[in-house]
Amino acid sequence: MVASLRAAMMKISRFAILTICLLCVAVVTWLTGLGFLSHQSFAAEPPRIIDGSRVTYMSRMTAHDERGFELLYFGQFVQGQHQLLPALEREVAGMKPGDEKKVELAPEEGFGPYDAQKKKTVPRTELPAGTQEGEVLEDHAGKEMTVTRLSGSSAVVDYNHPLAGKPLSVKIQILQVEDPS
Repeated sequence: MVASLRAAMMKISRFAILTICLLCVAVVTWLTGLGFLSHQSFAAEPPRIIDGSRVTYMSRMTAHDERGFELLYFGQFVQGQHQLLPALEREVAGMKPGDEKKVELAPEEGFGPYDAQKKKTVPRTELPAGTQEGEVLEDHAGKEMTVTRLSGSSAVVDYNHPLAGKPLSVKIQILQVEDPS
């Protein structure tokens, strides 16, 4: 009986050791997939943003206006492919994961100056039923417009970007940089 108990304990111990080893392999594989154990994470210097880098970032954009608009955004872009505002793309060049920067943008560097000629009066029947002031809709051509005023038979729509003409503060944090090579 003692011998069979000892044999059973050896089988359980081997099973426990095998289970622990498999669990360790799974954790190491998972951490490597996340980039924590890749060869780059042990390098002296993490990759910096250069043309062609795929960048994952978080930003907080604040408009300096009476409403104090704020937008939190997580996203990706490829440096040099003009997927960010040009002023931001210039500012992030050379940054690396973990770097943060606050950038002040004039209206011209953000979404451009406000153009009063982009406001139009349209028949209210061209808008969906139940439309409210402040809603952002698409016209028949697929262009975005903001409904700024409603009256009985007409509506005023604005084709300017909602942040056009406003100075902006952008705080950007670089989360990950993938080398283009």
